[in-house]
Parts: sequence; C-alpha cells; structure tokens
Amino acid sequence: MAKLTRRRRAAWGSLQYDQRTRTARIRYWAEGPDGYRRRSKTLRDVTRREAEAERAQLMLDHGDDSPCPTVAQVWERWALPTYERRVREGDMSANTLAAYRSAYRTHVAPRWADVPCDEVRALDVQQWISDGRTLKQAQSGLKMLSAVLDLAANYECVDANVCRTRRYVMPSKSTVSERDKGVWTLDELGELWRHVWGQPFEPAFLLSAFGSCRLGESLAVTAPDVGRREVDGVMLAVARIDKQVPQRGREIVHATKTERSTRSVVVAGHAAERLLWWADRADGGFLTNDGLGRCMTQATLNHMWRACVPPSMLHPFRNLRNSWQTNMRWEMRMPPHVTEPMMGHVGRDVTGVYYDRPQVEMFCDAVASAYAEHPYDAKWDWLKSANWDD
Repeated sequence: MAKLTRRRRAAWGSLQYDQRTRTARIRYWAEGPDGYRRRSKTLRDVTRREAEAERAQLMLDHGDDSPCPTVAQVWERWALPTYERRVREGDMSANTLAAYRSAYRTHVAPRWADVPCDEVRALDVQQWISDGRTLKQAQSGLKMLSAVLDLAANYECVDANVCRTRRYVMPSKSTVSERDKGVWTLDELGELWRHVWGQPFEPAFLLSAFGSCRLGESLAVTAPDVGRREVDGVMLAVARIDKQVPQRGREIVHATKTERSTRSVVVAGHAAERLLWWADRADGGFLTNDGLGRCMTQATLNHMWRACVPPSMLHPFRNLRNSWQTNMRWEMRMPPHVTEPMMGHVGRDVTGVYYDRPQVEMFCDAVASAYAEHPYDAKWDWLKSANWDD
C-alpha cells in the first residue's frame, strides 16, 4: 500500500488519507475479545468525506467502550516493558532501570497511579511539584510522569503531554543538600591506604584510588581479570573492567555503564604489587568478596568504609574516582586526553568521539612514564613495615 502522507488528528481516533490512492487508515481505541487495545481499519477507494463518516461511525460504536487508561496502566502496559527490553538489549543499564522504578514508585504512583491520563491537569501537576518536595524530588518525579504521558500521547490516549506543554515553577535550589565533593591528595590516599590495609575491601580501594574504577566496577573484578606487566622497570597491574555490581544486590551485571566504560585500568608501583598479591590469593574468584566466595555488595563496602576510615579523613568511597582524576591531572601531570579514556569517558572533541581508540599498551606506557617521573609512594614509610600476610 502506498505511504499515507496526510494525517488528521481528531478528538477521537486519528485519520490518515492518501489522496493519490484514495486510501484511508483510521486508528482508534476499542474494547474487543483481546481487551481494550489500539486498533486500525484501512479503507480503499474512498473519498476523504467517506473516510470521515466511517471514523464518526466507529466513534459512535466504540467511543464509550473504555475510559482513558490510567497513569499506572500506561506504566505497566508500555513504559516498564519498554525499559526492561532496553536493558535486555544493552541500551539501558540495570541501575538506570532501578532508578526509574524507584522514582515512579516513590514520587509518581502515590499521586497519579489511579488518575486517567486525560485527567492529568497542568494546575494539579504544579500543585504536586510544590507540595513539600525538594528540587531533586520534583525533577525526578516530573521526569517520570512526563515519560509515562509521552507514551500515552504516542498511543493516542491523550492529545498532548501536559508535562511538556507548560513551564512549571520548580522548588528552590536551597532544598537540595550538597553532596560531599571532597577528594584526597596522593599523600592523603597513602595515609588512607594504611587504615584500609588488610580489610576485605582493600582490592576495591586500590582499583578505585589508583585505577579510576567506579564503586560497582571495583567490586566485580576477579582474579582472571588481573594481569602483571612491567614497563621500563615499573611494576604494573592491569585489570579488565567489563562488568559491575549494581547499587542494590550482588547479582553481577555483565556490562558497564557505557560502551566506553569497558576498558582496562592500570595501577602502578606498590599498589600494583598489592593488587597482584590479592589476585594470587583470590583462587580465581572475586578480589573483594564477602568471605563466602561471593562478591561484596555496595552497601556492605560502604558500611565497612565508614567504620574503618577516621572521621577527619572520611568522604564517600565513590570520591576515590574523583581523586584519581584530580591527582593524575595535577600531581602526575597527565593530560586530559589521556586520563579521560582511562576513566572510560568519551572525549568532547571530534577526535575523542570518533577516532581516539587507545589500546591497553598505551595506557601502560602512559602510567609507567608518569609514575617513573613522580614515584609518589616512595615516601610512604609505613609500607616498609606493613605485614603482607594479615
């Protein structure tokens, strides 16, 4: 059938008409043996007036079949299955899906679950946003409600998404608590390592503080992922990063945050030797484990971290990655075009986005050269007397 090029939106259903072929397609919602669903009817060799008359008759026959689906029905019928499919296909991370579920359950469902999509009014949305919410809560909730109403509009349950047709007054930025953005210098990391030494999560600490790993990435590294290299007399430990432990639970996700996040990280000096020591004793399993051979959860690591680190030195474990980037740039004098791909980031220029594809050997050469010029751990005297067998 020829492509239908002209479309007319109506209060009920939609009509596409191709004047050249005198063909019309009517789409509408109606109850049937398979439930209330979107349906389609094609008419051939008809005038537009005849097509409009048929649409009007269908409206008389089916216009009152069922009310507009509620926000909860759209979420369950279309939104959630779409997100789950994207996770299966690798277009969305499991962590993102968990965040979407949480935002819908916490912010959207209590107010809007039972409301038909065509009864979501802009004034009610504004009142909901302003009803004692912080800026982040309002942004998260509005984003998820808008995603649901986008699908309702796509499936012609509503004419437009009211979350997009209005500009809403959001809560003040003063309602947002500032996240701890503190970082550690290299010498402070050395002192921090002294407190972490021998703890079950020490391998994750080494991978994050001296290798740029995210928290979930550092927990998922196994002994076979770690290899030994030596470049110009500098000892290196190279760890393959291709999986992660999600924020909740311990089920391994065999994918990283983005495609570029799948990479190898390089640790130099004494930290490399210690990481290789842990890998030798992991018996093929996770370097950071729960004592039963399973990977440690993020919640467990964060609990142990807060108990182990002195309050005067305490920042969130995730800030170790920020510290690595800061120290590599400013203390080790490594340029951004080197550190960015080592962190799994895509560059902002054309070369970084489309052309720059460094290999692990290049990472090794860069880290070994920087460490040879700035052997930061040479002055950490406590390493000389540390007990490696604890």
